[in-house]
Amino acid sequence: MARLLDMDEESFVTDVRTQWAIEMGLIRIGETINRIPPEVLQQFPGQPWRKIVGMRNLAAHQYDDLDPRRVWRTVSRDVPALRAYLSDVVLPEIRS
Repeated sequence: MARLLDMDEESFVTDVRTQWAIEMGLIRIGETINRIPPEVLQQFPGQPWRKIVGMRNLAAHQYDDLDPRRVWRTVSRDVPALRAYLSDVVLPEIRS
């Protein structure tokens, strides 16, 4: 997703095509997390799993109400934090 975001916030807000692509990525992330059993997610409390799924629901069902600036904050701040958490915490635990 980071490769799609080679622009600043103002450019993103006016680029509907990129917004839709990013929103689809957020839907896929939320769908994946939604399929992980709750007892597994409880083992990794370092992320707001329900909020991630909630953002998926917003992207999937409320296109007209989804603020592009909120999407920007999510993809520029929260998605990189999630990626780092998965890489630094979850993957090492799974591999051990």
